[in-house]
Amino acid sequence: MPGRIWTGEEKYSIIMESFNNPNITIAEICRNHGIAASMFYKWKDQFLEGGRKGLEGKDPDKALMKENENLKAIIGEMTIANEILKKNYMRRKR
Repeated sequence: MPGRIWTGEEKYSIIMESFNNPNITIAEICRNHGIAASMFYKWKDQFLEGGRKGLEGKDPDKALMKENENLKAIIGEMTIANEILKKNYMRRKR
């Protein structure tokens, strides 16, 4: 049975608690919120990775959207070329 589902805001709050209160240990934070230390560190790593990407100006959604547009353009070009080949084939077949 899966455990509790944490919202992004809850995860953020727990992670920020570790930054904002240097006098509390990670073990205490995890105990207070009923999470495993491994879960905390996973969330923290995700948080820091997202921040690093944000500072680099990399937007994964933008990159995927651009790739999607490029692929759509390629499909469009291939569809047109295929139609032209079909028409030429049908003309020669007559």
